[in-house]
Amino acid sequence: MPQLVLPQATPVEDVAATGPQFTYSVTAASDYIFRGVSQTENNPAVFGAARVTDDQFYAGAGIENVDFHNSTNAEYDLSGGWTPVVEGFRLDLGVIRYGYIDEPVHTHIDTVDFKGVVLHDFGPATFAIAVYYTPNFFGAGRDGIYVEGRGTYKITDSLSASGALGRQTVDGGIDHTTWNAGLNYTVTNNISIDARYYDTDEHSLGSVYGSHFVAAIKGAF
Repeated sequence: MPQLVLPQATPVEDVAATGPQFTYSVTAASDYIFRGVSQTENNPAVFGAARVTDDQFYAGAGIENVDFHNSTNAEYDLSGGWTPVVEGFRLDLGVIRYGYIDEPVHTHIDTVDFKGVVLHDFGPATFAIAVYYTPNFFGAGRDGIYVEGRGTYKITDSLSASGALGRQTVDGGIDHTTWNAGLNYTVTNNISIDARYYDTDEHSLGSVYGSHFVAAIKGAF
């Protein structure tokens, strides 16, 4: 159930209409959590990403380590989308492809998510509702839907608190609820750190579904 999901993953961002803008980032984290589930067997992860925006459109790519029982140890993500603003609400309408390096031929877990995000600012607080749909949930041949509500509150110019509550459902499969809460601190214009607690309601499925405290440091350029 992968994807590059760090604290504040898959954000809706403001895009200035000044021609193509390129950004790059590298993140080190104590775990890689995707929708509440560890993708690295509760071990550290490193993420690299690049993104280009042009007016209301963007495209991005990323790569990160994973640790699956089928010997898959690396994931790459390709994404693209449109971010219009309608009546003060920011939208992010796009698609994400998750691919896996050294994936066994018989597993076919590469998949695609279609996403829709609505975001609005209320003073120092920002709230968002996000929906992700895949017609083939990581090779299971079943529809999957993930719905998440999330909020961020800016405490100071450098410090913010945020949290999210989400529900993953899979047609004929295992469903689970997940939540997280944490703090993000901007050290410099290029470096930020994040401390976050994650949990799910399905601890019986193993330690990857258990409670996790994750610390991460990100450099963006």
